[in-house]
Amino acid sequence: MVTNRAEFVEVVLGVQRAGMVVTPLKTSWTPEEIGVVLDDARSRLVVTDVEAARRAAADRGIPVVDVDRFEPWVSAQDAGPLPADRRGWRMSYTSGTTGRPKGVVHPWSGQSPFSEAFARSTGWAEAARLPSGGVHLMASQLFHGVPLTFGLAALALGAPMRIMPRWDPVDFLRQVPDGVASTTLVPTMFRQVLAQPDGERAAFHAPALRTVLHGGEPCPPDLKRRMVDWWGPVFVEYFGFSEGGMTLATTEDWLARPGTVGHAMPHQEILVLDDDGRPVQPRTEGTVYFRFLDGTRFAYFGDPAKTEAAYGPDGAFTAGDIGWLDDDGYLFISGRRAEVIVSAGVNVYPAEVEAVIDSVEGVADVAVVGGPDAERGEQVVAFVVPLRDAAGDDVIAAVDVAARERLAGYKRPRQIVLCEEVPRDPTGKLLRTRLRDRLWEGQSGFAASGR
Repeated sequence: MVTNRAEFVEVVLGVQRAGMVVTPLKTSWTPEEIGVVLDDARSRLVVTDVEAARRAAADRGIPVVDVDRFEPWVSAQDAGPLPADRRGWRMSYTSGTTGRPKGVVHPWSGQSPFSEAFARSTGWAEAARLPSGGVHLMASQLFHGVPLTFGLAALALGAPMRIMPRWDPVDFLRQVPDGVASTTLVPTMFRQVLAQPDGERAAFHAPALRTVLHGGEPCPPDLKRRMVDWWGPVFVEYFGFSEGGMTLATTEDWLARPGTVGHAMPHQEILVLDDDGRPVQPRTEGTVYFRFLDGTRFAYFGDPAKTEAAYGPDGAFTAGDIGWLDDDGYLFISGRRAEVIVSAGVNVYPAEVEAVIDSVEGVADVAVVGGPDAERGEQVVAFVVPLRDAAGDDVIAAVDVAARERLAGYKRPRQIVLCEEVPRDPTGKLLRTRLRDRLWEGQSGFAASGR
């Protein structure tokens, strides 16, 4: 559990090279949350610069290597012959934002010697159009699975990695012109760089920039158009989850099919099934499943029951997303089944409402959840963060106008709550449960639970 620094990469690669399993953890977790994973993963050593991890390890008698004293510790170890090329691997844990974190064992985990697996990771870099020349700027949290996977893939391709200790939009805009060819962001970061003063944005010039990977949360179309207009067709959007399902969409893909998150990776296929597990026609919504074409499966570490529960027909697996495929196999995501608001028996997908509100002038961020309603069961509630110089009443009025013009009546927010920020984890993922819990506290009935 290490913050953004070079030692993180050294530990991750070194542990795998030595034939062991490494599990990166979120640096924002509490000792209790960290302890859940330490117990589940049967951890034997903790490498960290985070006090919460030190406490969790101490409570369990697990040895700790303090990263701040990492170099002396390494120097004191036996400098014997380099061990044979062993088959270590990285076990990621699901985010824990919608339930207890689960360790994911991929079908390829530990199946190849480290040097072979590391060299093969260049396939991820090539699929995402990561260039081999120029710097890969690690602006996201290293513990997050996708930025780490693509960052290491760029490294394997030969691109040097520059690590930002923490996200800062001003520092980012100043670093990118200095030879940066690729980076990985989330849409929340898009909003923050777009919110910089006009002079800062006008001065931004990054001739080496070739690829900006983004994902981790829905990207409203208006937000993405603003970024494409500013930086050009350098964006590659990903959609995926720890269990292994993933799509990629280039800027050209997205401009031709606005809103798509792309098509399946070559070793996978996407299925969209109805509630009875039957395939639906193109352009028809259903539950999104992925399947490995070679028939292999992932597993949740030490939990065969949850592993089986994640699978549907013929080895296909789902994270509970709702979406549809077009005639060419490009995927469009409507929302998460666990996030659906059921108002008077009709489904409302928060992402659709958020996309409309996000486009309103004066809105910096937004989160939509279901709140209690005596008549409808649930009502649509929008938590809106105004820009610093925007008048709150004007923002509420503008949101209401946009909702009336662009959303059916049952999708319109019945409440608009102004707030200073909406809760997100360090990767930018929206923590809807915290907002739902605020609305449902002391109420009869229930808020839709996460998986």
